[in-house]
Amino acid sequence: MSTFTITELQLSTLRAAADRIIPPDETCGAAEAGAAEFILRLLNAELSGEQATYLEGLDGIDREAQARYGRAFASLAPTEQDDVLKDIGGDHVKTAWTISPRNFFQMLVEHVLEGFYADPGNGGNRDAASWKMIGYRAEGGTW
Repeated sequence: MSTFTITELQLSTLRAAADRIIPPDETCGAAEAGAAEFILRLLNAELSGEQATYLEGLDGIDREAQARYGRAFASLAPTEQDDVLKDIGGDHVKTAWTISPRNFFQMLVEHVLEGFYADPGNGGNRDAASWKMIGYRAEGGTW
């Protein structure tokens, strides 16, 4: 099985979208916690059947940003990114999609949440950032 890869633009779109789903605060956001890397790991394993959906979805997010603001999604201001994602989540898109924008957005949100709150051994939740934030310690765990 070959390794699933995405372009730098798709990766920056994924990280920026993750940070709008769980924005950075006094601790960290989803991107810093490794949610994008968690998703990429899933796409190379148990979610390999969703690779094409992710490529189309990430490209779709960027197309929407270009159509609305003339810039890549990752370069938009947070409020502009929020507007793009809100419209995608509501199926209010300006560009042609070959997948359901709403379904992709729902899947992306679910995977970002999983990556942020997962066991760090699964490739997300870098340094147990979200666990520390909520005060959770795995059995026998220390920080």
